[in-house]
Amino acid sequence: MTSTSTTTSTSATRQGGLSNGQGARAAASATPRRARLFDGRGALASAVLYAALILATVLSLLPAFWVMVSSFKTAAQINTGEGFWPAPVTFQGYIDAFTQIHLQEYIVNSLLYAIGGTMGALVVAFLAAYPLARFDFLGKGFLNVTFALALAVPLVGLATPVFFIVRELGLFDSKIGLVVLYAALQFPFTFVVLRSFLQSIPPELEEAAIMDGAGYFTILSRVVLPLSRPAIATVSVVAFVQIWNEFFFANLLTVSSENHNVQLALAAFKSQFGFNITGALAGATIVMLVPIILFLVLQRQVIEGLTAGAVKS
Repeated sequence: MTSTSTTTSTSATRQGGLSNGQGARAAASATPRRARLFDGRGALASAVLYAALILATVLSLLPAFWVMVSSFKTAAQINTGEGFWPAPVTFQGYIDAFTQIHLQEYIVNSLLYAIGGTMGALVVAFLAAYPLARFDFLGKGFLNVTFALALAVPLVGLATPVFFIVRELGLFDSKIGLVVLYAALQFPFTFVVLRSFLQSIPPELEEAAIMDGAGYFTILSRVVLPLSRPAIATVSVVAFVQIWNEFFFANLLTVSSENHNVQLALAAFKSQFGFNITGALAGATIVMLVPIILFLVLQRQVIEGLTAGAVKS
């Protein structure tokens, strides 16, 4: 009787073990299949995503590339639309850009506006962002919200008050008037980015400098400012490009040609000489190259500033 029970128990145990082993093998074989299926779907999704990004990039760059290529064409080839590549290659458009409308003079004006406006916005925004990022005082929240909300104000809505303010200050049709205006327009974005970045800098670094006897401006110039270079590079490139490409306020607040920027100069190809399409395309190519070169030079700092947020050591 005992032997029969033992045999039955042993048989059941073997069957159970066999069943468990089969189940484990089935689960093990199913897991790679699911992993392969998931990997396949992930690879397909990545391929679709990269294809969409490549297509979007090509569509974004194609107009600029067409302008650059067409700037070396003759007017007849552009008007007839014969071929994509220039045949023959001509530099007449570039000659016209520098001899007919003297584009070099307007490039100097635009550099003055862009550099002056960017530097003005940086200095004021940095001096405002640091105390609002580090200290607590009455009205701090109101100032932060006010500066941030300034980003939502449409520039066209500022046209009338800006026009009358600039005129009353005696800055109408002057270079200094545009520099001050551009610095004010770039201040909100510059402030928001710098304040966010300054909040990521550990305050222990400044406390250590204070213990060493450093003053307020020494801390700013020797500790905070060097650590903020990525953010400064980012907002500098953004502000420079926006001022460089600005047309609306330059057209509104300047009358004399010696105060015009390159955007207004490009419009002169149509008003003064009928429409010199090769000169306009050559001028547009030169205007596009300036921010492109600036970004390529500061590319590493800009990317670092856009992805910053980790604790500095």
